Amino acid sequence: MISDRLERLRSRLERRIAGYPVPPSADAQRRAGEPPRPRPAGELRARADGLAPWYQRVYLGSGVHTLEWPHAAHHETVWAALEPALPADLRGLSVLDVGANAGWFSLRAKRRGARRVVGLEPDPRYLAQAELCREAWDADVEYRALGADDLGSIEESFDVVLATGLLYHLRHPLLALERIADLCRDAVVVETEVVPARRRQRIRMRLGPPDRLRIRSVGAGFMKFVEGDELNGDPSNWWVPDTECVRGMLRAAGFRHLSRPCYLEATRLLLVASKAERSALDLDALGRASATSRG
Repeated sequence: MISDRLERLRSRLERRIAGYPVPPSADAQRRAGEPPRPRPAGELRARADGLAPWYQRVYLGSGVHTLEWPHAAHHETVWAALEPALPADLRGLSVLDVGANAGWFSLRAKRRGARRVVGLEPDPRYLAQAELCREAWDADVEYRALGADDLGSIEESFDVVLATGLLYHLRHPLLALERIADLCRDAVVVETEVVPARRRQRIRMRLGPPDRLRIRSVGAGFMKFVEGDELNGDPSNWWVPDTECVRGMLRAAGFRHLSRPCYLEATRLLLVASKAERSALDLDALGRASATSRG
């Protein structure tokens, strides 16, 4: 127990020194409140264990989290950095969560007052986890067994689209952002793995207008193809863009107004982009008071 606390303190200090946002406390979800009708702890623990392994750490009530870690999970840090950019009340807004996993972001949006929340998740196990979390919170969230490749089949639009931990898992990330833009009336939230910025990290390629076309040195605006399981042993990873590539793809998809980059760590980027000059989200507030912004 003492060693866990010391490790958390060390990690938080290192992140502060590096300028990255400090994760919420391990009990932040529990302190935010209980579900309207909490189930017995034993029942919740048994049902959660029956759907293991989990990626998202979600509080189910009665002191039970889906993951009993002594620290907050990455998605909790993402939400903490995003919160300053969100209205205090999402009432009247509709939210689409693409790649919902166990529904952490879907539930947060609903608990913040969103009028309608739809989560897309193609993996049956994650979908079952999302349904358990929805049931535990008695939340009016609709989940569909669909993935990013199925965005073209959705026949409604949303004010806000959440695309967290998504882009690097897609074979065709620009196409997905274009389809998101077709469904999105206002803003998209993108959180993704990125190539970290380095001064000496450059490629050479032909660029320029026809009369000045030549091989030039480029330091930004590229994407690394991930073959097989070379990233984290996970064969579902396909592309890792750098920050300027993400920004460029968002602009190409039709999101003309972008927040400053918010880095959650060296290789994790959080951005908000809007099609509207006056967005319901405060793009200037992203990561305020916690996250570092570069570039």
